[in-house]
Amino acid sequence: MNLYLFNPENDLAVAFGGINYTPPPAAQRIGRELAILPLWYADNSAQSTIVTPDELPADFLHAIEPLGLEANAITLRELDGPTVKQVHVWGWNHDLAKRLRSMGIDENLLPSSLQCDTLRRLSHRRFAAEAGRFLCEQIDYPFPQPPVELHTPDEVKAFTEQSERKVLKAPWSGSGRGLYWNLYGYDTALAQWSNGVLQKQGVLMGEPVYDKTADWAMEFFSDGTQVTFAGYSSFLTDSHGAYKENRLAGNDILEQELATAVGMEIVTAVKQSLIKFLTIHVAPHYTGYFGIDMMTYRNPQGTVLLHPFVEINLRMNMGMVARCIADRFLVPDRKGIYRVDYFPKTGELYSDHMTRQTQYPIQISNGKFESGYFALTPVFPHSRYRASIQIEES
Repeated sequence: MNLYLFNPENDLAVAFGGINYTPPPAAQRIGRELAILPLWYADNSAQSTIVTPDELPADFLHAIEPLGLEANAITLRELDGPTVKQVHVWGWNHDLAKRLRSMGIDENLLPSSLQCDTLRRLSHRRFAAEAGRFLCEQIDYPFPQPPVELHTPDEVKAFTEQSERKVLKAPWSGSGRGLYWNLYGYDTALAQWSNGVLQKQGVLMGEPVYDKTADWAMEFFSDGTQVTFAGYSSFLTDSHGAYKENRLAGNDILEQELATAVGMEIVTAVKQSLIKFLTIHVAPHYTGYFGIDMMTYRNPQGTVLLHPFVEINLRMNMGMVARCIADRFLVPDRKGIYRVDYFPKTGELYSDHMTRQTQYPIQISNGKFESGYFALTPVFPHSRYRASIQIEES
């Protein structure tokens, strides 16, 4: 079988760096409640099997039938390691590789300890800075300066007491986590946070706060030898930089929007240069999808520019999930939203789910979403997390 596993705690496990990692309760819960998410990007074949904590409910299986999907699910208790021929995970880390190895999965399908160390090194924000320096060498364009590394409290203090607003980033973090927006200089709260990161991870990355106009990403695929372009991602973040949702739209539509903002010439040059850089540095060590977060921003003169090396997510990511859904299951020229949301109180999510089903009934035509609301993961009365889409009317 081709095994798919959603492990959203991967960024935290990579930051931890070792084996015997225990995810926090929230990460465990999102992993359980969104376990079937790989259904939307997996190879839809009889061999593809997704790890879920429980059997999938009949109403969910019935809902995906018009899309031509069959959800082959298995629990870890039922998994027979020697029958696994391929392994597709959200992201690789030491702890996950050890756990799958203990279940009898072939060593050749899993990364070695050295490979996990290499992937951890390439997941450091320092690697995004290396990509930025490469782009600066290859392309004549006013790219931002790569972030600076801060190793001591004195360096953090000197950096944050400059007049411009700054943002500090933990070297291993993702999806908008591990960020500290410095608005008030070096105060007690910043000192406590930055000292904690320095003790655990050894360094902080510092950069200016840009006048962002939109969040973007380029998605890529590595086959172990060559990196190829997999599409664009347009997403929204909250005021703290945390991921909120992705837009669903045709790849050509998103490319034209980005090109209108900054010019097709620079979009094409960045894409081609990144493929060259990533084929050299990523392809020998990683197989699978991954993404590079970018942004468009306004400089002091009012010109909109591209910042193409904000963050490298060396794993599957929500932008690529959205890309797969739009490419495979969206009626051409339709637009919508893909989101993962959280409701803190029991029953609130289920109530919202039932209301949306009534107000925005899903319309599916020839195996593709035409309009309406659709929950991509099962929703129960006790659910707190949900992945869903909302497709605009024509």
